[in-house]
Amino acid sequence: MRSVYFSEILHTALQLAGLDRGLTTPERFSMVRDFASMRLRSVWEMNEWTDLKVLTSCPVVLVGERRTVPIAASLGQVITIWDKDPLAYSATQRDFELIDGVINLRSRREENVWVETRKESPRLFGDAWNTNQSYRKGAQVYYDSGSESGSLIPVNGYPVQGDFYEYTGENPSGTGSVPTVASWQRVVIPKLFANAVIHGVHADYRRSTNELEAAQSAEADYAKAVDAALDQTLRQQGSTRPINFRGY
Repeated sequence: MRSVYFSEILHTALQLAGLDRGLTTPERFSMVRDFASMRLRSVWEMNEWTDLKVLTSCPVVLVGERRTVPIAASLGQVITIWDKDPLAYSATQRDFELIDGVINLRSRREENVWVETRKESPRLFGDAWNTNQSYRKGAQVYYDSGSESGSLIPVNGYPVQGDFYEYTGENPSGTGSVPTVASWQRVVIPKLFANAVIHGVHADYRRSTNELEAAQSAEADYAKAVDAALDQTLRQQGSTRPINFRGY
């Protein structure tokens, strides 16, 4: 999956809002981060994006009279159940109900099915990396790997490569733990969504300052960016969903 540095979203959104990226305060950073997190989830869940799909072969388990499919919560949101691998065969969708996190099948034919899920949208909540701070598992920071700092503004002479990282270590990181080592995991933002998130953040900022006409215009730019992402996926990339033939 092609990805984008969050610093590109941050600085471009600030410039669109008329806020100098060279004067990015922690308050402005937090505003863009929170708006971006909300918009990212919105565009993430509005379509069955190819890059976000995961296909997993799962056994069908009989529980009482119910035919269920156990899946790991880490796989994300269930989209479709197939009778066989849809990337290898002419597969058929199976009717199912998702109740209390358990997939219940109506079909009594298969002993194994393929579950199509969508990865969960990442949540952005971290503040700038602080070399004097020790972090615990699940903590998130913003770190510019280009300048090797937690700087919120571009640093002269260095590439701007700011991203969010989550600490995955079991023990506290200790002070000075650099987010690019193995105990940290980068939060990946698909490049496909970058323009939509930028315009969405701009619209939310204008709405927060009660500039309703400007917000409406920015919202139209957001819709165009989403349409462009759909065009890239469906027309340019040629990604299509298998036709569903149901037998009787």
